[in-house]
Amino acid sequence: MRRWIKIMIIKKQIKHKNVIRFFSLALASLMILSMSWTPITYAKNSQYGPQSEPQVVTPVKEEPSSIKSNEEQGEDLEIGPEIVGQPVGAAIPAPTINKVFCDATTISGGKVHKAKVNKKIVIATVHVTLKAKDGTVKATLSYTPKRGNTWKVDLPAGTKVEEGDTVTVYQQLDEDKSPEVTANAELSIAGQTTLTMPAGEIWIEHTNSNQVNDDEKAEATELLKNANPEIANKIKSVTFSIDGTDHAYYEVTYTDRSTSGKIEAPDLKIKTVTETSAAPTIQKVQVTDGQIIVTFAEEVAAGTKFYFVNNFTDNEDNSFCEGGKCIVDKSTWREMSQTVSVDGTKVTFSINDDDLELGKKFGIIVKEPHKFRSCAKSEPVITTPKKVAVRDPKKLTDDDKKAIDKAIRDANTVHGVSKLPDGTGFIDDPAFIEFDKDGNVTIISPNDVEVDWDGGNPVYRKNADGTYKLNDGAKVTKFPAKDLVKNIAPKSPVIAVDTDKGEVTITPPAYKDPGDDTDLASYTITYKDESGAEKTVTATRTVDATTGKTTWTSDGATVDANTGVVTLEIKELAVGATITAKAKDNGGLIPEEAPLESDLASKALETATISYDGNGGTGEMKDKKLNKGSKYKILSNAFTAPENQEFDTWEVNGKKLAPGTEIMVDKDTQVTAIWKESRVKLKITTSVTNGTIDPSCDAYKGDNKTINYAPKDGYKLRSVTVDAKEMDISKYPNSYTFTNLDKNHEIAVVYELPTYTVTYDWGKDAPAGKEL
Repeated sequence: MRRWIKIMIIKKQIKHKNVIRFFSLALASLMILSMSWTPITYAKNSQYGPQSEPQVVTPVKEEPSSIKSNEEQGEDLEIGPEIVGQPVGAAIPAPTINKVFCDATTISGGKVHKAKVNKKIVIATVHVTLKAKDGTVKATLSYTPKRGNTWKVDLPAGTKVEEGDTVTVYQQLDEDKSPEVTANAELSIAGQTTLTMPAGEIWIEHTNSNQVNDDEKAEATELLKNANPEIANKIKSVTFSIDGTDHAYYEVTYTDRSTSGKIEAPDLKIKTVTETSAAPTIQKVQVTDGQIIVTFAEEVAAGTKFYFVNNFTDNEDNSFCEGGKCIVDKSTWREMSQTVSVDGTKVTFSINDDDLELGKKFGIIVKEPHKFRSCAKSEPVITTPKKVAVRDPKKLTDDDKKAIDKAIRDANTVHGVSKLPDGTGFIDDPAFIEFDKDGNVTIISPNDVEVDWDGGNPVYRKNADGTYKLNDGAKVTKFPAKDLVKNIAPKSPVIAVDTDKGEVTITPPAYKDPGDDTDLASYTITYKDESGAEKTVTATRTVDATTGKTTWTSDGATVDANTGVVTLEIKELAVGATITAKAKDNGGLIPEEAPLESDLASKALETATISYDGNGGTGEMKDKKLNKGSKYKILSNAFTAPENQEFDTWEVNGKKLAPGTEIMVDKDTQVTAIWKESRVKLKITTSVTNGTIDPSCDAYKGDNKTINYAPKDGYKLRSVTVDAKEMDISKYPNSYTFTNLDKNHEIAVVYELPTYTVTYDWGKDAPAGKEL
């Protein structure tokens, strides 16, 4: 708070009407609030990016106040969100410096500070100093922006940035001065780069008017990058231009914003496009199709581009493709070169749900390399539904008609939106689907029917035969019955597996009651037997013409003569065998239709694996794969027992079973070896002299055992003897390890007092013959 008062007193001396008025208000507030004043603050502009790395700041002499009012700065001062964040007199943040390139005549940066003083916006002044490598000041400049938070100064005439130059920048608001930031002059990418101009050819459609389209610009850019791979990733943008067929030019802007200037590519030959791309043929497109298929007379050329015009506007569809014109200046289109699927002469366009609409044309544009565009247009049609299965296509029941009506509407609905010609405007009923006596269908828009009105509701007029009375010129869509219905094929036989009985049964489809497959003739079964041989069995139905009784016979399997059920034994089938069955009738309800077959019923036998787990034992016992419902006899143990153990029994599903036991396999089963201990105990005897050692102990054969020892205080190791053999004490200074024990062992350790040699120097007065 003391710092704030000091600042206010200093500001009182500044001849500036806003500051004087501000000081008076502040002083009065200080007295009234008993020093509880909340200082006016500066605020950072929230748009500013991160500041540059911290710089070493050398103390500098404070400059005179540079605060300016709104009136002095001009009424166009931009007021940003950087309002009041620090008290006046507090340090303000440093500005930033953009990269300084050699040969530059301007220096710029950002993060110019602003503050709100007495409800007025004031803005800092940026001070810039350019020094040569030897410290000579080349230019001293300042700049106060009127708006925004960026700054820029122009160097004096004849002055430019040179290698070794240093730029120092700070900003000041009143007596608040930011830390200084510096930037060293550096070479720009453009200054360090000598571009290699591409050679070869580039094809331009409109050389006579020097127009270069987007595709041609992209190709030119790719040629330049291929010629300069080492700096391709430093290229931000490329401007390519031509002068007839004689001159091609490039101007490159690099990622550091330096530019190359306009450079001619003398070896890039400009060719004028004269040929037209291959003509596309659009195949039939239904209104709900998620794709459009286009075909060509020959295989699609590599590099061909494709465009889809999904919405013609301003009647551009009338002139589209006329006289070879493929212009869509105002219509909606998109390139699909990367999303189409090309297969020889066929190209598939995947489209969106809302791209196609009944009565709305669409277009396809094709652009082969070095050729003019070609195009085609078309219009979608109502989607043909999947055929509805009926008993008699010539005599449709009401239920049949309801099913066909639903099939048509469902086939022409995408995500709940109908694609049929539903009514629009005041008439908003769904499209009418009308049947004639032969089952043929007519689809009509309610807007195309003559209407009377009853209380605001439409009443549609009909002809004497009950069909809708159409307006003149009405367009309808017709479907013949043969495209909408089909004869019902018999249902598939039923295949059932009973693992408890070990049987597979195949039952023919129902054929006795009305609504069943009363014209069922036979069904055929295929499978592999236990030897892997393919087997085919046919069960044939014979109907007595007089009694109507059915009798079944089979040419290779057991069949119930009354029911037609065929039974197979699981044990006689190949492991994992697949049983199939297919029924056939005597022909459709329409005489000219051939006999129909059911869908193929298929049933794969489930298998289970018997696996053996050694449970610590070594060796291998191979798995056995069986059909579920089979029986299996457990094998004898072939694992090698773990050390000091021996085989006891098998464990299966929590039960102990002896080898040779037969089990029913109904799931994957693991047979686990159970071992019992068979270990050999050995003895290690220890002894020590003048120290300590681990006591004698028992150990098991095959184990490792470490014996530790230590001397008494003042003693050293003399010897380590193992099984009467003295060991190298340097290798075993405090322990010895027995590995892979296979017999009893003894270890003896001896420590002794150390000995020393003492030498005396008596000098020249040493007594002769004295003993020590």
